[in-house]
Amino acid sequence: MQAAMTNHPLGDEIYAAYASGALSGPMRLLVDSQAFLDEGVRRQRADADRVAGALLESAAPEPLKNGALKEVMAIIDAEEAGVGEAGSIDAAARGDAAGRKAAKAAGAALEEILDLPEPIRDLALARGAGWSFAGPGVRKMELMSEDGAKAELIRLEPGRGVPRHGHDCKEFTLVLTGAFHDGYDRYGKGEVCAADPELEHKPVAEPGEVCIALAVTDGPLAFTGPLGWVQRALGGMS
Repeated sequence: MQAAMTNHPLGDEIYAAYASGALSGPMRLLVDSQAFLDEGVRRQRADADRVAGALLESAAPEPLKNGALKEVMAIIDAEEAGVGEAGSIDAAARGDAAGRKAAKAAGAALEEILDLPEPIRDLALARGAGWSFAGPGVRKMELMSEDGAKAELIRLEPGRGVPRHGHDCKEFTLVLTGAFHDGYDRYGKGEVCAADPELEHKPVAEPGEVCIALAVTDGPLAFTGPLGWVQRALGGMS
């Protein structure tokens, strides 16, 4: 089995899809989160946006369909209505020792979430910052899914890991805290492990620090609509 790719390279296709608006929500979250952690990625994302903007300005304008403005305003209203509706973490309020221990654990869990990159932090809080059991020393939290693509947080206690596994599609894992080794390479904060169906691996957190990672599995990229040509134009961008 071939090894995964390390320390970013998402590639021009991903940045081009991001700039053209063709990238799925989970993959956009990955790009935004890595850009939050890595200045080099921020520059590449900005370069793709500039090239896409220049190409878009040179394109002939497309007429809006009837009712388009009304639809956009309805979407904005729906988004604003959801702001601030995040559920709170249910920390125990009892005064006994068990209650204090539970409250302390809940506070520590909240601190972990608050220290994550802003795009991820906001989604996690909107979902109540609740982890679900995924194995000994392993927790997960689904953040979003869209058209076959999914983004979830994976939390690994030091020395713990997920079972060895393969992949039906591409999987991108961005390290947010700590580090893990998958039997091929080590991945630290801000680095991406990019796996494909040829790879089988077993990510295990390194000793000393909890490893939290954003895992995104993505289906085929769909380049449709008037901006589909932007991806082709940006395909040779370095």
